[in-house]
This record gives sequence, C-alpha cells and structure tokens, in this order.
Amino acid sequence: MIREAILFGGALYILITLAQIIERPIIWLEGLVVSVVLAGATAYYLMQNEHNLHQSEIIALWAAVLLFLIYGVLKYGGFL
Repeated sequence: MIREAILFGGALYILITLAQIIERPIIWLEGLVVSVVLAGATAYYLMQNEHNLHQSEIIALWAAVLLFLIYGVLKYGGFL
C-alpha cells in the first residue's frame, strides 16, 4: 500500500509540475529537471530493497539538515 501511495504521489507531483510548465513556459527547463528528479526518486524507491532504501533515506535526511544549517550560517553571516 505504501509503494502505491508513493507512486501516486510522485505521479501527482509530476502532473503539477507539468501544469506549471504549461502555465509559465519560461520555467520549462526547471520543470523538466524537477520532473526527471521526481520520476527518478519514485522509481528508486519502488526498486530498492528495504536496507538500501533505509540508508538512502538517512543520507537524504542528513543532507537536508546540513544544507539547512549551511543556509542558516550564510544567511546569518550576511552572505545571502
């Protein structure tokens, strides 16, 4: 059931991205990149076994935390 929900969510977000591309054609390249990344992430989730998937989730979580930390430091330091 969870895999079907992930597949549905990925497809829904890709459709939303395509609708945004149609509404604002100037962002076609960004929309294309987002769609490819979403399709890849959805496919990766559906094809991996549980152990590799867990490792990937942990890496993605810590990458997001570290990027947020870097953003906060740069914003606080006046670089952004």
